[in-house]
Amino acid sequence: MRLPHALTAVALLTLPTLTSVAHADSATHADPQIQRLLDAKKTLKWNYAAQGSSDRYGHAEALVDAPADKVAKVVSDFGRYKELHRKFATARVVAKEGDATDVYMRYPVKIGRFTVEFHEVMRFGQPRQEAGAHVVEGRGVKGDMRTGHTRIAVKPVDDKHSLLVIDVLLVPKIPAPQVLIDEELRDGAEDFVNGIKDRAQGRPGAVTAL
Repeated sequence: MRLPHALTAVALLTLPTLTSVAHADSATHADPQIQRLLDAKKTLKWNYAAQGSSDRYGHAEALVDAPADKVAKVVSDFGRYKELHRKFATARVVAKEGDATDVYMRYPVKIGRFTVEFHEVMRFGQPRQEAGAHVVEGRGVKGDMRTGHTRIAVKPVDDKHSLLVIDVLLVPKIPAPQVLIDEELRDGAEDFVNGIKDRAQGRPGAVTAL
């Protein structure tokens, strides 16, 4: 005869937990950026001009089936960047002083029928927390680029998933058609995101549900 009372007690005890999970799930799906990626079922990429500047970035973002702290460790493992994608095969750490790490890389860019190979040393600074995200930024300090900037942000979505966003700007010192630079930058950002995502997950593939 006491069984219904016991079940009622269990239900009352678990109700706050179930309610909090439902609220968290609802909040996650209310985020238009998260929902856009879930609907796309793939890494998204595009170009944009930073406010007050004509320089155009390559942008890519993806959901990762791994907690944010694990993804952040992959982001800061500069010595293994060469393993992320074939485009990064030349990447190597060339200097490290204090909180700064210098990473050298060559960038082949197709201009018409020809491929021009640029190189740049990107100096990455100390990771920081910004609006709930783990952020690492690099600036070009030596090479063929008039301007170089990379920003990597990792934000937790829940205990098991993360949002990875990468913005890349490379402006060559020699003139090149903007349409070709745009293509290289958005493709490069996509390859960078996918390389980090796949390494953190331990497998390739997009997150299609949370």
